[in-house]
Amino acid sequence: MSYTLRRPAGLLSAPGDELARTIAARRFALALQPVVWLRDRVPDHAEALLRLLPPATQPSRAFVAAAGEAGLGTALDAAVLAAAQTLSPTVSVNICARSLQSRDFVRTVLDAGVAMIELVRVDEIDDLAAVGGAIAELRAAGVRVALDDVDGATASLALLQAGRFDFVKLSGSVLHAAIAGKRGQMLLAALLRLAETVGARPIATKIETLPQLWAAERAGIELGQGWLLGAPVQA
Repeated sequence: MSYTLRRPAGLLSAPGDELARTIAARRFALALQPVVWLRDRVPDHAEALLRLLPPATQPSRAFVAAAGEAGLGTALDAAVLAAAQTLSPTVSVNICARSLQSRDFVRTVLDAGVAMIELVRVDEIDDLAAVGGAIAELRAAGVRVALDDVDGATASLALLQAGRFDFVKLSGSVLHAAIAGKRGQMLLAALLRLAETVGARPIATKIETLPQLWAAERAGIELGQGWLLGAPVQA
């Protein structure tokens, strides 16, 4: 069963109504940012990033957060999945981890035919076992799954124990800290060991300068993403 937009009780204010209308009408576009092999800059896949269409003036990140707070996060995820169906099969779609607690939504992901998803906002999960089971089901169906924004926080570590992932996307703050000093280097090394232990390939994110690129290469990271390697372009 595909997930359909259901406006939660109490969402009757004008801002809430506008959120629901924006999602239902898909007043957004998807921009693609490549994830490349650092050895030769050849793309492995691209991440689909939501961009609101004019006349919207709100930053896309703020819109996504507001949708989640209004109880519309899963509806937004379903709308993005529908939009991504027309894109290349090498595109990864961001999904709020909490959405995978819904059996209907897991079916929506499978029906969308996407090759890869990235789980974001893992701190909002209330049923870790359900999300772990959904990840296993998706991977068994051939969907690659990445855990986004890993920085050593409790929520990410708990999900890494609950489910198996194809990729671990290291938060940009981890690479920045590794450049800054020894403690940051130790954190990066620990997260890379964890990724190896759980069988996930690490991806360095927010690579914007040559020192950040060199730090990722010195650490043995093979995949990277950031403006230095490729800016987002509209799909």
